[in-house]
Amino acid sequence: MNKILVPIQQFSWLSLSASYFAIEFAKRSPTKIQFLIFAETSGEEKDPASPKKKEEPWRRQFDGLIQQAREEKIDLELFFSNEKYLEGVSQFAHDHNTARIIIALPQVQDTIYDTLIQDVNFLRSQVENQIVIIKPKEERNLEGWKTIASESPPSSRPRIFFDKKGS
Repeated sequence: MNKILVPIQQFSWLSLSASYFAIEFAKRSPTKIQFLIFAETSGEEKDPASPKKKEEPWRRQFDGLIQQAREEKIDLELFFSNEKYLEGVSQFAHDHNTARIIIALPQVQDTIYDTLIQDVNFLRSQVENQIVIIKPKEERNLEGWKTIASESPPSSRPRIFFDKKGS
């Protein structure tokens, strides 16, 4: 059975996208999903605008997604780590013999894109696993591409990139 790793540094739309993709993938092939959730290292903050408060809605959506996957008999496990994100992901992938690591990236214009792509490049240098990158479709000017049958733009479903070390 294949094992795939979904590392979650913080709960956000990116982690939810990666989780959703992993669950949909597991519905189609015998796969065990391993979610590796990293704890905040900065302790509890009382500030209502703190990152902890911002990720609560995403956490609730993630919990609902996990519950639904369990009801559908998807083989999954939740792991928690206090390690640093990159080192924790590479060590976990090695120790648990995972086949793929699923990571979601925002559009190139997003302010966190450069940081996240550096993280992906670091992981490529540290692991032999296939890294599956989930990205939203780039928005383009669609004038002239509309058809008579459909006046709406293309679906906003994410594009998926497969990357294997050494290729």
